[in-house]
Amino acid sequence: MKGDPGLLPPAHEAPRCAVHSEQIDIDPGGTALRADEFIVVDVARPWPKPVWAVAGFTAVPEWVMAAGETGRQVRVLAAVPEPGRDRRVSVYRRVSGEGEMRRVEHRCAPESVVDLLKLLLVEGLDASPTTVVDVAAPARALLICAQGSHDVCCGSRGTEFAAEVAAARPGVEVRMVSHTGGHRFAPTGISLPDGRMWGRITLDEMLAVLDREGRPSDFVSRCRGWTGTEGPGQVAERAVFAAVDEWWFDDVERSVEVEAHSTGWRCRVQTQSRAWEVHIAIGRVIPEIRCGQPGGGAAKAGVEYVVSEPPRVAV
Repeated sequence: MKGDPGLLPPAHEAPRCAVHSEQIDIDPGGTALRADEFIVVDVARPWPKPVWAVAGFTAVPEWVMAAGETGRQVRVLAAVPEPGRDRRVSVYRRVSGEGEMRRVEHRCAPESVVDLLKLLLVEGLDASPTTVVDVAAPARALLICAQGSHDVCCGSRGTEFAAEVAAARPGVEVRMVSHTGGHRFAPTGISLPDGRMWGRITLDEMLAVLDREGRPSDFVSRCRGWTGTEGPGQVAERAVFAAVDEWWFDDVERSVEVEAHSTGWRCRVQTQSRAWEVHIAIGRVIPEIRCGQPGGGAAKAGVEYVVSEPPRVAV
């Protein structure tokens, strides 16, 4: 699938990917990670590219694959540690019957982090009760991609954004983390415990999301997707979120079924009490440029999803 060449920057320009994304107004919907478990582990910087090339952590991708072979949807993110403290390993998991992800925090000496991470990935999230600490989870947390070694847009915009949010909302746990994908939408982050990903979002918009002020429909254009589903399902769930237009939607358990058909996807978004049907189609096919390269450099293509039939209550 080739992208529309008309969406590439001129040959004499070499824009940053996030700037170009804004210029052609790419919808970030459907680009979020798919995960029922997030493991956020303290890893001292500098971080290489990829982050798990750092000494001692090179087996992490293998352990993640092993977890996936058992049916787990798990993502591991490196986080900047707090100086002079034990290393933290924060676990968020999606639990049956609950809408928000449940958090458990582990702490250990720096030299024990790799062993703890292997245990949680290979043996399961309940495999290390002795490292669990009884601390109150923050009401809201925000993981912001700030891995400059992966992309300069995340390294610059993400780092600045993390500092701004932390200063404006000291009660929110703000962590700078490794690559979460979608650097062309920087600043990009994951809000927890709702498990939504956001891109190209302003400070005021992010604060409103964290505070649950205003209407969800005011902000869903910044939502990359809910991590409980993927691709077209994320766009369908986002459309239902906007149609319901109440923050409680993030608090209830839900599922998304996606069925491909000739013109796109038929999606069913289900809560315990209601269901909606949404139809999703492919919109623009957009070249994903290389950051700072003349004319965008050699580019692969990505699709932009559109809602072809808005949500309707299903029988």
